[in-house]
Amino acid sequence: MIRAIIAFLASLLTGTQAFLIVVGRDGICLNEGCEIVDSFPKLPPLYFNIAGSLFFLILFWCFLKGRRGSEYWHHFACQLLLAGLAAEAVLLFFQYSIVTAFCSYCLIIFSIILLLNLLCGLRQIFTSVIIFIAVFSMLSSLELRGAPSSDRSLDAGSYARIGEGSEGTELYLFFSESCEHCENVIATIGEDYKCDIRFNPIENIDRFSLPGVTRFSDYDPRVNALFLKNLGIKEIPVLVVKEQGEILVLKGEGRIENYLNDSCTTSEVMTYNETSQTTEAGYGYISAPTELEEGCSVESDCEDVIKEQKPE
Repeated sequence: MIRAIIAFLASLLTGTQAFLIVVGRDGICLNEGCEIVDSFPKLPPLYFNIAGSLFFLILFWCFLKGRRGSEYWHHFACQLLLAGLAAEAVLLFFQYSIVTAFCSYCLIIFSIILLLNLLCGLRQIFTSVIIFIAVFSMLSSLELRGAPSSDRSLDAGSYARIGEGSEGTELYLFFSESCEHCENVIATIGEDYKCDIRFNPIENIDRFSLPGVTRFSDYDPRVNALFLKNLGIKEIPVLVVKEQGEILVLKGEGRIENYLNDSCTTSEVMTYNETSQTTEAGYGYISAPTELEEGCSVESDCEDVIKEQKPE
């Protein structure tokens, strides 16, 4: 009976998540990872939650049937749970290796499916462990990391653009709408800026209040998340400056604002005078402390980071 109750509660959870999405409310999630992960699949999160609710409802019905002595329905429920665990193994690997950000809601669903498998007996536990390890190991053996994004792919990740720009110089600002440091940088950008600035969000965004920008209806935030991942960058905001065949990467609110104030309020883009180092891929990095400074972690809630940075 406990398995049927858990399946029914899980159906209510996923059904509630689907309802919140339909009415335009924030879904159930404890961190920013949900928004990042949701921006990658081709299908909207609504369909996944509807499918999840139906999945747990079928399990609930099968467990009730099996409790009444029908071994067939009990066996069918066990097979569904194995299929669900295999799917969760793929999603977990995707979050761990590709996105490098974990969705707390997804982890809750994974925990429920894992618990239901554990409650189905030793044979089910053994089979589920073998399937999970096999799927995760197979995916780990594949090279799924993309190459550093080209000029065209970075443009494909641009949500908006401002300014005509200096010839041969392009700026890409990587940001999140939930990051206060990103909002502070965007607030300093004016229509009189001489730079060509593109705004590349790391997830799908609903609001963007900067006036005078040209918006692009077709943009892919996965390009931006993958670009930062390939560079090993886990904080935003990030400003990428492409100039004369060289690429400079600036991290942190203060550094980005200083560069924009120095370079974009004059007729020519100035050379940034802070010491930088270049990697084999040709990307310039501004030297920065190892601790998070004037930025938001891609993997955690920005508001929590800001609270930690404020002096007591």
